[in-house]
Amino acid sequence: FFICFDCFAEEMVSRMLIALILAAFSGLAHGFHHTNIRPAARSNSIRRPAFSTSSLLAASATSTQASASSSNNGIMRNKNNPPQLVEFIEPKTKTKVLLIGTMHYNPTSIKMVEETIEDLAAKNQLGSVVVESCEIRWNTTMEILNTPRGQFLKPVLTSEMKAASDKAASYNRPVVLGDQLINVTGSSLSNAFKSTLVDLSSPLNGGWKRFYNDVKEAADVALPTGPGYLTPASFFDPRLLIAAPVSFAKYPLSFLARNPIATSIVFAFMFGLTRLDTSSAFADATLQEQIASIVESLLFAGLEFALLGRVFLQVLLGERNVVLAKSILNECEMYSKNEGNDGDGVWSKMMNSFSAPPLFNTELGLDRILQKSKDTFYVPPSGIEVETSSSNKGQKSEEKIVVAVLGMAHCNGIVKLLREELV
Repeated sequence: FFICFDCFAEEMVSRMLIALILAAFSGLAHGFHHTNIRPAARSNSIRRPAFSTSSLLAASATSTQASASSSNNGIMRNKNNPPQLVEFIEPKTKTKVLLIGTMHYNPTSIKMVEETIEDLAAKNQLGSVVVESCEIRWNTTMEILNTPRGQFLKPVLTSEMKAASDKAASYNRPVVLGDQLINVTGSSLSNAFKSTLVDLSSPLNGGWKRFYNDVKEAADVALPTGPGYLTPASFFDPRLLIAAPVSFAKYPLSFLARNPIATSIVFAFMFGLTRLDTSSAFADATLQEQIASIVESLLFAGLEFALLGRVFLQVLLGERNVVLAKSILNECEMYSKNEGNDGDGVWSKMMNSFSAPPLFNTELGLDRILQKSKDTFYVPPSGIEVETSSSNKGQKSEEKIVVAVLGMAHCNGIVKLLREELV
């Protein structure tokens, strides 16, 4: 029992930490490397969002009572829908929003995204499609895919976000890169780690209390529960779990494909940890030494949990949820009933502008050029054959639904931000 417990608390938790650092490190290193491909104006125009869980909670407290009576009416549940779908009416613009929660690189999620977009397009209800990606990450992937190596790695690099983009573009619908820039996230991660270490090392100066309050406030905003939110059944859907091994394989391989050097270093370090077998020494130790080893492992695991907990809730979820929610809200405003928009005219003009050659005349390729409007970046539907359905010709313009393709961990927090008008 002691041997198994020690191995779990020390080795397995450490490997989980390194796996998360792998995701952040590989993505950040690749993002920093490719910051030079973006227009200089973009670097100056996008700043770290003024995210404050305290301010969000304060706004939530004043709006919860007002929205409580109407929030359930804003949620539209269809028993035939997969449990990863959340549909509601955005209260400011009265626009329908459909969030598709996914497991990254999961074949079941990819199929669900494609079928959902196809279904909405067939009903002439497909509006904008917001994907959880930023221009740096997107351009990096497109750059690789446009090389011979990228064609070989296409099965590894194809995610539900790319599938959503291709499918939406085939119906001539706008695709929005709605996530926070990776270099901004990197700066926030660094600051969060530093502040956590400072707070944990100063319990007598209010550090622990400050740490607890920050984590609690971030969790209240980023991880809400109740009617209208994803439930554990969404995360433990057998269809997702069956295909989960594919996700676990493709996710690190995608990092390896985008940044082979940095990812290889981390993989080598992880492999080195597997060679550190301390079970024999632990078995030969005295009971007192074994207990001391377990306590040490628990303390180390607690430190890991504290560091990752704050970083995960405040940065990887909290800050990015605000950016994603604002991107969704911007698209809702384009279809807003309050603005008196007539059908889809606003998007017809924008999509026509995408086809203008002067906008995208570059040696780097059309896929890496993004159209900017209202601080939002759109992916031009270049190189994709647009489907024209005879059944849709002559149909009157239906009410459009803004679709957002997100990791499931983001869905509930974004629903709360939009339904309670916190952004």
